[in-house]
Amino acid sequence: MLTFTLEELAGLLNGSPSERPGPGLLGVRPLEFAGETDITYVTGSRYLPELSKSAAGAVLIPPDLERTKIPFIRVSNPEAAFAHLTGVYYGYPKSRGTVSPRADIHPEARLGHNVAIGAFCVVGKGSSIGDNTVLVSNVVVGEDVRIGADTRIFPNVTIYPGVTIGDRVIIHSGTVIGSDGFGFAMEVDRTGIPVLVKKYHSGTVEIEDDVELGALCAVDRGLAGVTRLGKGVKVDNLVQIAHNVRIGDGTAIASQTGIAGSSSVGRHALIGGQVGIKDHVDVGNRVVLATRVGIYRSVPDGSVMAGGVPAMPHKVFLRAAGLFKRLPEMLDRIRKIERLLGLDHKEI
Repeated sequence: MLTFTLEELAGLLNGSPSERPGPGLLGVRPLEFAGETDITYVTGSRYLPELSKSAAGAVLIPPDLERTKIPFIRVSNPEAAFAHLTGVYYGYPKSRGTVSPRADIHPEARLGHNVAIGAFCVVGKGSSIGDNTVLVSNVVVGEDVRIGADTRIFPNVTIYPGVTIGDRVIIHSGTVIGSDGFGFAMEVDRTGIPVLVKKYHSGTVEIEDDVELGALCAVDRGLAGVTRLGKGVKVDNLVQIAHNVRIGDGTAIASQTGIAGSSSVGRHALIGGQVGIKDHVDVGNRVVLATRVGIYRSVPDGSVMAGGVPAMPHKVFLRAAGLFKRLPEMLDRIRKIERLLGLDHKEI
């Protein structure tokens, strides 16, 4: 069990501790779960009443917050500091460099230093796995795959041939990378019945450094060329990324989103849950797409889109939502005007 003093944690975070060395701290947890041996965090004075009810032994606070009754560390961004400490206390165990005798490693595969491979994994011909990378169990790596260093791949992940994965990537259980995209051509057979003809995909997938893919995601290979996820992209569970899609650096995508083929999303975008993006659409940099919007046209940089299907600028959506609540009142006013003018109207 790891134990750190307040002073030691402040050193890790480049923060200023209220006490030296301070209490011994065994964990880091949110306010509602923190105990007397845990450090927690608050982002502003509005959370001080909750902090007063918490059993936390210490707290991360922003530079402008007043002193607290419990030991604290001043940091520039308490939530980010909290996130860093979760890695210190609860990060994944380091690779022990063991390869299970029940794994199937092709003789022409190349394993870096200290690689760990669990039972029933398969690594295909010509593939390479970087230093300190971990394949937990039941992971299938096809031929000619490149996996970088310090990457962790959880059970039952399937990586098709020719895929490239960078350093410090995390891929959670059940995700499939490099399967064929949903591409078919329509023709009519000799009997006049429409049939769908499969387009076999010759492209690949490139996943850059520091990407995380949640459980049960699908990232399709390009029809030709590349499906690419940029550096630091974070993808929630149950997300579909189709063939030839390009995702810019630092973009976050929430659960149940679907991005159709040959579309692109720019850098540092935020995409809410259950968003649908049409094929051949370009979503710009720093765009925010609210939950359950449908994107049918390209979206300029910095836009905030809301309102369902089709999506609209967020300010327009707020105005429309306000008007929607007033529709019964507006209808009554219209009927009164019609009566004053002696006009007939249909009942609504």
